[in-house]
Amino acid sequence: MIFEEVAKEIVEKVFGGIGVIIIGRDGIPLAMHLKEGVELDLETLGIEYSNLLAQIDQASQNIGTGKLVEFSLHTDQYLVVVRTITPDYFICLVMSPDGNFGKGRYLLRVNLPKLQAEF
Repeated sequence: MIFEEVAKEIVEKVFGGIGVIIIGRDGIPLAMHLKEGVELDLETLGIEYSNLLAQIDQASQNIGTGKLVEFSLHTDQYLVVVRTITPDYFICLVMSPDGNFGKGRYLLRVNLPKLQAEF
């Protein structure tokens, strides 16, 4: 399936890539890929960020800045980029804090049409 292929490709092509999950706003994952040897509950991360995505999107629309396309978080352990695929689905890339943020965003953006074509 294209979802698994895209998830794996992104993790493998970006420096510092740890994992990718493609998940619905309902919290049900469509696909995920975690770098070998890494311990991270990617599914729980996706579920929690789906809630955050909904809140940020609602706030953005409430203040008139438009629909949410992408957001990122930088913690002491991870760099996370979340990008909307459709109104109901999104992709979440997790990288190490020193990961290549620009390339990660680029890979999410260029793979977006492939993912959207599957819906």
